[in-house]
Amino acid sequence: MDNVALIISTYDKSEDLWLPLEQSYNKFWYDISIPIYLSTNFKKFKSESFNSLQIKDEVSWSDNLIKSLNKIDQKYVLLTFDDLFLTAKVDNKSIENLMEIGIKNKYNYIQFYRSISSGKTIDKMLFKKNMETKYKNSTIWSFWKKSVLLNLLVKEETAWEFEIKGNVRSFSIQDFYSTKINMIPFVNGVVKGKWNPLAKSKLRKLGFEISNERASFGFVETIRYKFRDLQFNVLSYLIQLIN
Repeated sequence: MDNVALIISTYDKSEDLWLPLEQSYNKFWYDISIPIYLSTNFKKFKSESFNSLQIKDEVSWSDNLIKSLNKIDQKYVLLTFDDLFLTAKVDNKSIENLMEIGIKNKYNYIQFYRSISSGKTIDKMLFKKNMETKYKNSTIWSFWKKSVLLNLLVKEETAWEFEIKGNVRSFSIQDFYSTKINMIPFVNGVVKGKWNPLAKSKLRKLGFEISNERASFGFVETIRYKFRDLQFNVLSYLIQLIN
């Protein structure tokens, strides 16, 4: 896996998330064999597991990612975020096998997360996304040919704009896949800058150090997010079941 790196999309104002995130990787993905990079601005996180890229000033999420990708030599990247915390052992061998399949077959993208894109099952593990479908370029746990990701990114766009406008740009590109199951056990700890208290409680029970400096959802926000999460899980399960 010499040609693959994991990039954690972050920035200096999310520094409070880096320690518990590192703890989750050390506990549940201790056998990862590819380098892990944090896309920081000016700060350097003191860590034996994460490498700070220190891209300096940025104008947007996309600009941060472009600069981060240009600072590494690997031709493939597994992209994730600073608020996606691991909650159980990652099957590193299965992840590596899928990445090797993607590289060998010259896939442009594999999402290691069950998708709600339209498409068709190609085997017991992989689902091929249609050329024109929603969420084709979803960024959650996404394995990319770096040149394709760089080609799709527009420097001024936020992550949300990339998933909408970049999705349309991806319609001309073939070989986008997702897995039929969620390959990486995780919880989305922070949504729109606030802690999901259910996730926060779970992470603390797992022994991770969570700072109190960041605000948390209220009761109504928590219930609303939980309901939305359940809707997604049901929809993605049904799509994979019938295709």
